[in-house]
Amino acid sequence: MVSPFDAKNRAASALDRLSLRLALLLGCIAYFAVLWHAPRESLLAGSALFVLVLLTLALLEKRTLRRRDRMLRERIGGEIALEDLLLMPGEQAASAVCALLAQALDAQTLRNNALSFAGETWLVRCAQCPGGASASEGDVLAAHRARQEAGLSRCILASTGSFTPAAVRAAEWVDPPVRLIPGPRLAALFGRLHPATDEEIARHARRRRTPFSFARIRALALSPVKLRRYLLCAFLLLLLYLNTGSMLCLASCLLALLLAILCRDESRRSLWL
Repeated sequence: MVSPFDAKNRAASALDRLSLRLALLLGCIAYFAVLWHAPRESLLAGSALFVLVLLTLALLEKRTLRRRDRMLRERIGGEIALEDLLLMPGEQAASAVCALLAQALDAQTLRNNALSFAGETWLVRCAQCPGGASASEGDVLAAHRARQEAGLSRCILASTGSFTPAAVRAAEWVDPPVRLIPGPRLAALFGRLHPATDEEIARHARRRRTPFSFARIRALALSPVKLRRYLLCAFLLLLLYLNTGSMLCLASCLLALLLAILCRDESRRSLWL
């Protein structure tokens, strides 16, 4: 989440865009003025070139926004799908992954979370790992034993998280090897086939939104990494006060020293805790 201190306000963004366009217009006019040495013709030609460049930038920006919107919908759709898989029962989660793989590979679904692809039958299992956990070697061996009991050719083990190195070695060691699908790849596949809608994006944002409390403001203002910055500001303000005699500079210097002291106390308290 971006804090209000990190985000640029609308007035600053508008001034940046206006300044960029003004500099571009002056650059276009200056180009023809240097080339032709004719003020009126350079003004007309520079303005025409400026309009052409603006139209080109608008088309590129529209294309970029469309691509970013698609990527955002795919990413949020994948995150929502992984969260739903964590809340499903085990067999239902495996069925959802099996249906997804059948849609992506154009394969035929069979009973008991299996599918037929490239002349072979595949058992689909899902390891539900909450909180970014990793599927273990036991999950791989359990999927391999389930494939043997079902009498199928191969096995696919998908995970909502990642896989431990032992799990990867076990998947390569068993015969036939178990095909592993980690959480990021599974989320990308879900998002590509089922991108999030506007309602899902709004619901996901409300679920992830955290209030900007006073404790967070204090943590940002009194971060230990800002101690040297406050001391530097206090030193510069002190020099400015000695040169100008402004009481505002003196008050700002004292405020910076106070913030530096509070940062030092906060760092000591965090070490003891």
